[in-house]
Amino acid sequence: MEKIVIRVIERPSNESPEKIIKWFCMVFGLSDNDSNNDIGVQILKKFIMNSNSRDGGLSSSDLKFNPRVPKSTTIYHLNRFISSGLIVKKGKKYYLRATNLLRAIEEIEYDINKEFQKMLDTAIEFDRMLSIPKKSAKIRRRLK
Repeated sequence: MEKIVIRVIERPSNESPEKIIKWFCMVFGLSDNDSNNDIGVQILKKFIMNSNSRDGGLSSSDLKFNPRVPKSTTIYHLNRFISSGLIVKKGKKYYLRATNLLRAIEEIEYDINKEFQKMLDTAIEFDRMLSIPKKSAKIRRRLK
């Protein structure tokens, strides 16, 4: 996972499955248009619906939505989903990160918390590094 984008977007009041899928795509920065034909929304919907199947994996060819949409466009969107952490690639197939959307979000939350803990630990170490030279410099000035 390279980067996770989280946008603050009000949750839809109309809690239809379509609107919630669209909201998740918008929150992760995978969709920002209001079109019902949004490829990102269609991709996430297919993975959610397919996650209960035996294998759960889909190839880029399985994700044909419209004959006018080139395969390269589908792969571009799949790569964005991979970067967001929602989709993983194993061999030639793509999978929802976990068995369902809830587990996928929980795993992303775990990864984010782990990265923030690393940043906090590094910040503490960095602040300690900066405070030691300052104190020693003050002591040296007093001794002169």
